[in-house]
Amino acid sequence: MRSTFRVLFYTKNQSIKNGKVPVMGRITINKTTACFSCKKEVSISLWDAKANRAKGKSEEARMLNQELDNAKAQIAKHYQYICDHDSFVTAKKVYSRYVGFKENSHTLMELFREQLESYKEKVGKEKAKSTYLGLVADYKSALLFLKDKKNVEDIALDELDKDFIEDYYNWMLGICGSASSTAFGRVNTMKWLMHIAQEKGLIKVHPFTSFGCKPGYKRRSFLSEEELQRLIHVELRYKRQQAMRDMLLFMCFTGLAFADLKAITYKNIHTDSDGGTWLMGNRIKTGVAYVVKLLPIAIELVEKYKGDNKKKDSPDCVFPVGDYETMKSSFKVLGKKCNCNVNITPHIGRHTFAVLAILKGMPLETLQKVLGHKSILSTQVYAELINPKVGEDTDRMCDKIGSVYRLAN
Repeated sequence: MRSTFRVLFYTKNQSIKNGKVPVMGRITINKTTACFSCKKEVSISLWDAKANRAKGKSEEARMLNQELDNAKAQIAKHYQYICDHDSFVTAKKVYSRYVGFKENSHTLMELFREQLESYKEKVGKEKAKSTYLGLVADYKSALLFLKDKKNVEDIALDELDKDFIEDYYNWMLGICGSASSTAFGRVNTMKWLMHIAQEKGLIKVHPFTSFGCKPGYKRRSFLSEEELQRLIHVELRYKRQQAMRDMLLFMCFTGLAFADLKAITYKNIHTDSDGGTWLMGNRIKTGVAYVVKLLPIAIELVEKYKGDNKKKDSPDCVFPVGDYETMKSSFKVLGKKCNCNVNITPHIGRHTFAVLAILKGMPLETLQKVLGHKSILSTQVYAELINPKVGEDTDRMCDKIGSVYRLAN
């Protein structure tokens, strides 16, 4: 039986801008439909909704109608091809051939969705929830870009090139007003997806390798030594508040991130032959190994909560860590009680440890291993925060050579 086939055009009136509206198309075959953007605009006063085309004999109307007729003819051609070669015809199959997606071709957003599903299954096991939520945000950003700048909801992997990633980067910085660090991260997500596409054999050449941009890191906040002392000695009436404070202190003196704190069990804690206590594990976010020799205050905190974790799903966990948002709101209250000058978030403990370690002379190479950074560049960001360290190092240099070099009379 012959399929019912129809192509019509209409305008998206809710997206009117400067008196013009986008022109859309719809393919209908039997009970299947595929809607798409024609990548054209028309003055709303020129559009004839009944005729599904522009009215009048103006140059704008004539040119648009000619392009719509050409599009309709091309779609009909692809429809006929599929009818001749396939026993089952759908609107999506015809649309895919029309925009250049071959039957066995793959698209950017299709690949993105696959990776999101893969990450979602690993949350709480190999991956942190924050990483998954970050990828969801990256996905939404890419989809918005395709709709806003390309008038499509997907694009074939074969069509991606350097111009695409440059347009995306400039769109994020310009129209979206994203920070350079955010744009940098989303470009890296795109590069990561292309590496996956290469590994899967979906593309032969990585389209974005020649494009580079700089992250422009945001300044990290951290607690001063005075604020740390106030945090240690603040009076707290409720046991839950005390537990929140203790977990923050543990992060401040170990450099753990929230996801890593939540994951550590007593199996991660080891004692060496000299009686030193070590914390070893792999970061949830990156999988990179970290190793921390625990300071006395950190050991006290571990001992304080031994046997106190009543959580049925994770009885071996060292601390009674709840969800991120609960901890975040509790830390905000703690910050006010301690008169802290910074907004305390779960990640600020990690920043505080890094800064404190550098101030007390820990080499960056050692700190990199403690924090579990893939690259020492990530560790160097903390060194740039510490003006007092620059002053102290310069004073030491002055003590050695300050009297040696003097202007001649």
